Amino acid sequence: MTPLKLVNWKPRAPLALPRAGCATGVVGGKLVVAGGTYWVGDKKFWDKRVDAYDATADHWQPLAPLPQPWGDAPAVVVGENFYIFGGGADGVAQSSVQCYQRGAWSVVSRMALPAPRRSSAAVVLEGTIYLMGGLTGTGSDFASVTSTVWAAKPGEAWQDRAPMPGPARFTASVGAVGGKVLVVGGCTPEAGKVCNLDDILAYDPRRDQWSTLARLPFALRGACGVVVGDRLVVFGGYTDRFLTQIISVDPRSGETQVVGELPVGLADTRFLLLGPEVIGVTGENGIKMRYPDTIAASLA
Repeated sequence: MTPLKLVNWKPRAPLALPRAGCATGVVGGKLVVAGGTYWVGDKKFWDKRVDAYDATADHWQPLAPLPQPWGDAPAVVVGENFYIFGGGADGVAQSSVQCYQRGAWSVVSRMALPAPRRSSAAVVLEGTIYLMGGLTGTGSDFASVTSTVWAAKPGEAWQDRAPMPGPARFTASVGAVGGKVLVVGGCTPEAGKVCNLDDILAYDPRRDQWSTLARLPFALRGACGVVVGDRLVVFGGYTDRFLTQIISVDPRSGETQVVGELPVGLADTRFLLLGPEVIGVTGENGIKMRYPDTIAASLA
């Protein structure tokens, strides 16, 4: 794999309202952050605001808000369409699929999920969207975790695929690289608590088959996977603490190596490629805390 070192993080314009559990993607060359949650004291709030970051101008601007407060939903971008799958607010998971296109939000009825999901993972590979795992109940109903895998072309109905092997999971990191979907870590319920996972799973869509590729150096959840060149890069996450490590995963062997460090320990922070940089925004830097900064590191 080509050398990579992500250590020189620079501050950028902060998000107006720090939050976590956001849906994110790059649309029209701008980083879009939709919905999410934040705390005021011991009370959790969901939000419907949508913000877009222009890296050239180092400036955030508001976009059309979501129809209602929303969070805990994965998102992908296909062309200029920004899709959000499931999620919800203070209650059980939902099955709706929302799409931002040409400055407005709409519900894509034909793409409604076969069942409610939140805290699942989504990725696009060769024009097909894959949605994996997640919870069917509330955000704290860990026993509702699933191993399901659904696949759909944009605008079309979902089809069942082979379920993920091993423990059912949520808050896993994902990426599509080398013709396969990689799923890294996440967590599963165990004895009424949440147990972090260390396995690296690989899905071959042509054969509809899963394999366990390797193991992480430690179990984690709430990290963010980004495909950089020929590898999946996993940023931060949570063990029994918020992590600063940045780990690369070889999609062929599963070999891992540390390729950088974040300025602070972060979980549920979204990292996305934007031009020659990787941008990090939102997420948690402590229990019931929301990371207030936007950070950037060069890939050069």
